[in-house]
Amino acid sequence: MSGNENKKILKSSLKMSLVTTISRFLGLFRDQIQAFLLGTSFVADAFAIGFILPNLLRRLFAEGNMVVSFIPVFIEVKKEDGEEEAKLFFRSVFSILFLVMIFIVLIGIIVSPFLVRLLYTSADNNIEAVNLATNLSRIMFPYLFFISLAALMQGILNVHNSYSISAASPILFNIVIISVSLIFYFFFKNTFDSIAYVFAFAVLLGGFVQFIYQIPFVARLGFSFKPLLNFKSKYVRKMIYLFIPGIFGASIYQINLLVSTAFAGSIGEGRVAALTFATRLNEFTLGIFAVSISTVMLPTLSRLIAENNIEEAKKSLSYSIRLIALITIPASLGLMILGREIISMLFEYGKFSSESSNLVYNALFYLSISLFFVAGYRIIVQSFYAMKDMKTPVYVALFAFFINLIFNILCVYYFKFDIKGIAISSVVANIFSFFILFFILKKKMKTHSILDKKLELIKTIFSSFIMCIFVLIIKKYLFNFEFLSIAKLDLILKIIIIIFSSIFIYAMANIILKNKDFSSLFDIFISKIKPKV
Repeated sequence: MSGNENKKILKSSLKMSLVTTISRFLGLFRDQIQAFLLGTSFVADAFAIGFILPNLLRRLFAEGNMVVSFIPVFIEVKKEDGEEEAKLFFRSVFSILFLVMIFIVLIGIIVSPFLVRLLYTSADNNIEAVNLATNLSRIMFPYLFFISLAALMQGILNVHNSYSISAASPILFNIVIISVSLIFYFFFKNTFDSIAYVFAFAVLLGGFVQFIYQIPFVARLGFSFKPLLNFKSKYVRKMIYLFIPGIFGASIYQINLLVSTAFAGSIGEGRVAALTFATRLNEFTLGIFAVSISTVMLPTLSRLIAENNIEEAKKSLSYSIRLIALITIPASLGLMILGREIISMLFEYGKFSSESSNLVYNALFYLSISLFFVAGYRIIVQSFYAMKDMKTPVYVALFAFFINLIFNILCVYYFKFDIKGIAISSVVANIFSFFILFFILKKKMKTHSILDKKLELIKTIFSSFIMCIFVLIIKKYLFNFEFLSIAKLDLILKIIIIIFSSIFIYAMANIILKNKDFSSLFDIFISKIKPKV
């Protein structure tokens, strides 16, 4: 049975990953436009500060917590009381969330000036920067309302195995931002005092489109959006009980990012924007495959645990962690070695200078170290939520929060590491979070080891280091020659050669070592692209 579960996880993850890949590439193009127009100036900092507030709350109240609280309870309702009761449960949750989000958005708009001042202390003497960040935050706060309701609908679609439909909604979000920003830049350039306002209104419109887009698909499954406020429902109360402690536990990555942003906002112009670009590149890798696996895992684990099939749940969890390693370990090494050149290739245009690239790479190099641990944490924490244990991740998250805070104070203010110190602090917190939660889960599941088939994981690590040596050698060789007279095209060509050849070397190493995890991934991928006869 474990083989079938593993195939289901892999197939669903791959299908979702293909859609997510399109979204991430569009997101990368969106970031390129933003880098071109804003660079790492105080305007870019102001936009990053303005957006991080509603975006953090999106992770806390929506994707990072609402869905993980909703899905296990929804599956329980459906199993115990049937489909119709589950649909009533959805209506109640949707109605409550609708009202709560209106309240939170209004509060957010009112307190934006205070929150901006708290995060953006380096701009205390720049009234223009503070006012801009405050105005942008107020414009984008209603985005939280639309995206939170969209996230709940995404949970319903995921439970019904419609992963690719919900994964496609960020594609629309990115298309809206790209289209609006380019239209205003070329045709209505002087409409606003700053182009950053265009990005802010585009974010709001993009959130609305994501919300509207999913409604027909959810309605087609037979779910109604007619208001229903049933606070007496034991299932609604259970979800609220799971939701409240999970606000912190489910979103340690985002909360630590907020801490990092606050420190970046205190040490000088361009640091917030540079940290944002570095984080986006880091999340590009996480989003393509790692997030897809963690999204698929929650319904899978919830179902297996509801069926009291703990052994099967452990095998699925182990397989997912090994799949995460298969992608993130080589990606980490690749970003550390080739990150500076990739940043230059992607962003070094317009107002984004060589100094901006150096600033971003200083953060990216260290953030890349924690790719596996961030992705692994997302997988492991799903196991706790599937078992309806929301408290343990909270305690671990609190510990990691203080670790991040202490290391930031030491690295930024005492050792004066600048943006490197912020990245190092984040890495330490993420690694601690992963290992603590991992060992607690092992005890909770009453097993000697969560990870089976450790030899496959060793093969993944060994193959990654073979690829790493190859990248170092070929990079040194290629950058000693000039293929094209145009510097930027020459850089792009060299990076493409290195990336595709390193992927080939990594694949060959896994094949020679007979890595079964790689073989399963490769076989499913080939079956997806192979034409049916």
